[in-house]
Amino acid sequence: MATSYGTQNTFLTPDVIAREALLILEDNIVAPQMMSTSATADFTGAKVGDTIRIRRPAFFGVDEFDRTGGNINNTVTIQDAVENSVNLVIEKHFDVSFEVSSKELAFAVDDFNERLLKPAMSALAQKIDQYALTKIANLGGLFGVATTYAAPSSLTHVASIVEKMNNQSIPMTNRKFLVSPAMQTALYGITEFVRADIRGAATSPVEEASLGRFMGLDTVMSQNLPKHSTLGTAATTGSTDVVYTAAASYTEGTTTIGVAGGPAGTLTIVAGDTLSIDYIDGITREHVVTNNTAFTTNGGVANAIAGITITPGLYGVSGATAVAAGVPNVVASGATVRNVTSTLVADRTTTAVTPVGSYTMGAAFHPSAFQLVFVPQPNPMGPGTSSSTVNYNGMSLRVLQSYDHIKKRDLISVDCLVGAAAVDGRLGVRVASVNG
Repeated sequence: MATSYGTQNTFLTPDVIAREALLILEDNIVAPQMMSTSATADFTGAKVGDTIRIRRPAFFGVDEFDRTGGNINNTVTIQDAVENSVNLVIEKHFDVSFEVSSKELAFAVDDFNERLLKPAMSALAQKIDQYALTKIANLGGLFGVATTYAAPSSLTHVASIVEKMNNQSIPMTNRKFLVSPAMQTALYGITEFVRADIRGAATSPVEEASLGRFMGLDTVMSQNLPKHSTLGTAATTGSTDVVYTAAASYTEGTTTIGVAGGPAGTLTIVAGDTLSIDYIDGITREHVVTNNTAFTTNGGVANAIAGITITPGLYGVSGATAVAAGVPNVVASGATVRNVTSTLVADRTTTAVTPVGSYTMGAAFHPSAFQLVFVPQPNPMGPGTSSSTVNYNGMSLRVLQSYDHIKKRDLISVDCLVGAAAVDGRLGVRVASVNG
């Protein structure tokens, strides 16, 4: 029979600890509240290093049909579905382990939570957020304020972010806006934002981080947003935009492009750089480079660069007229392409500007831009360990209780297996802030 201490409860079990741990984690973590976790149940049994293919919607064009002929098609175009998928790798196995005494295991649940479980889950939540939010770097859109990339601080700035989301055809419902502490401070300078933020008292750290809904965006602050630094050397020449032209016409869904011309020198475009591309429909869209390329000059004129891979694939059929295999052209041969990695995405000329280096990446996006997977883990096969795995709201935790015979101590381990990816970069906009 378990020993009790005064009016305390009997010994806590792994099942009780696991359920309490998951509830505390949910109150402290940001990423699962902002990203889709719908695929979690599909990957039971995966382990670190496993790669899972996540499908993205197919690309199609739309014909107008008229059986009488005339100026409208009187035959149906049979289209080749261009269906993209993205790799999601189970990359992280996070663990928090700590020693417990028999007295601590006999604490009331509230006492055990306050003294041990809350600090452990707070640390675990921070680690998961730091990992999952690095995937912001793979969102296609990029917004920077004017010529400085200062944190958005006016109604016009926020409206421009919303406009960019609209131009990318991001669904209107459930839009999210993740901001850094510096961005939060800048937003508090907007009178209308402060008024929208007035609400009741928060009951959890995540609610404390919630800044309310403003201009159609559920706004949340995170201290774990990633930073971007200048990567390739082909971003600026004499402190101006580097301008290229598309080497060919490209269709909806294309993920590999080439450019013709460019500046003099031995230059590189590397994974993580951002290209802005002028589309047939008059909208300029951004894409993140996913491979490394290098080129040299030939008589002072740069050679064409082929095989640049980008994410997301080219998209946006509005205004497109040419059709190849049923999929519309969205970028014309000779279209303007700029590397805006260290220059200003808002600068659409070759006017001299001061290049921007490192900045914090906030994000405005729809949750389905990302997939965050918690893999349910099995109970250990070896003897001497009690365990429990709990799943709730797209998250999964395992608690192990064991005895260390070497050091004569009881141990509690809380662990989770996690993978994340930006599965559809069309559905998000990175928001730059040099202020942090």
